[in-house]
Amino acid sequence: MPYVIRRPKPRAARAAALIASALVALAFPALASAAGCPSTPTTKPFKPYGDSANYSLAPSGAFEGGASGWALSGAAVVAGNESYYLHGTADTRSLAISPAGTAVSPAFCVSVDHPSFRFFARRTGGTWGTLVVKLRWRDSAGRTNDTTVGAINAASTSWQLSPRLALATTLPLWQSGQTLSVQIVFDPEDYGGAFAIDDVYIDPYTKG
Repeated sequence: MPYVIRRPKPRAARAAALIASALVALAFPALASAAGCPSTPTTKPFKPYGDSANYSLAPSGAFEGGASGWALSGAAVVAGNESYYLHGTADTRSLAISPAGTAVSPAFCVSVDHPSFRFFARRTGGTWGTLVVKLRWRDSAGRTNDTTVGAINAASTSWQLSPRLALATTLPLWQSGQTLSVQIVFDPEDYGGAFAIDDVYIDPYTKG
């Protein structure tokens, strides 16, 4: 007996078309959520120090206009720029943090294309001190997490450039397009020395 090819009835065809349309509609929001972080202007601020990567200034990361968006406790913008004037030769401000204080940056977008960040720091008081640096982020359940990514031990009071501190690689980001809203937390060890920070830059892994 020959095979018989049955064509779908008009009603079945319409149902199949509606299902296909619904699947397409569901797919587009998924693509939109995987768009990644918006691009930001970049420079090569650390090239004189052997780091030729592109970086973007963190929100209010030079402190020249104050600390807009930063959450400060026992910390304030003060006179006195980092001694290398990385952000600009006319800069005159930095952020001072007391031994029991904290400074939390505004939230910014991080994807797998944001591997690291750097900044200048110096001890401004006390005979010893450690500046603990953390990333603050929320997981899918809405829980706030603090992940320690570095500690700056300042034996002297001179400005020093931080090492490249890990950003995306310490967060639950595995695929291109995944993003998290992240804040940088600067937290000197209690009862240690006071610190100042300046010129906080984020590496967005831009080629150029």
